[in-house]
Amino acid sequence: MEILALVVFTLLLLIGTAGVILPVVPGVPLIALGGLIAAWLTDFSNLTLNHVAILVGLAILSQILEYASTVVGARYYGARRAGVWGSIIGSLAGLIWFPPFGFLVGAIIGAIVAEMIAGRAFGEAVRAGLGALIGTLGGIFAKVLIIIAMAILALPPLVIPLLGA
Repeated sequence: MEILALVVFTLLLLIGTAGVILPVVPGVPLIALGGLIAAWLTDFSNLTLNHVAILVGLAILSQILEYASTVVGARYYGARRAGVWGSIIGSLAGLIWFPPFGFLVGAIIGAIVAEMIAGRAFGEAVRAGLGALIGTLGGIFAKVLIIIAMAILALPPLVIPLLGA
C-alpha cells in the first residue's frame, strides 16, 4: 500500500500542479485530497492526521490567496467592483476560448471592458486591467510556493519508508 500511496499522491500532485495554469482544475485542493488518500492507504502511519490537516490548511490558504491577490492587485491599480468582476469573468471566458493561458488575457480585457462600461476613462480602465493581471500573477506565484510546501511536507514521509530507512 505504501507504493500505491506514493503513486496516488504523486499523480494528484502533478495534476494539481497543472491546475496552476489551468484554473478550472482545482489544483491545490486535489493535492490535499491526494495527501488524505495516501494517509488513509497507509493507515495514517506515514502521513499522519497532522500532515493531512496542514495540507488542508494550505489548500484553504491557497484559495484565499488566489482570490485576494486578484482583488488586491486590481484595487491597488484603481479598479472598482466592476473591474474586479470583469477580471474574474474575463479570466473564465479567456480560459474557455484560448486555453491554457487565455485566462491571463481574459483578466486584462475583462477588467478594461467592465471599467469602461462603468464609465471610466480608457487610461484608468487599462491601469485597472494591468492591476488585475499583476494580482492574478501574484496568485499564481503564491500557489506555486504552496504546492512546493505541500510536496516538501508530504513526499518524505511517503518515500523514506520505501527506502528502508
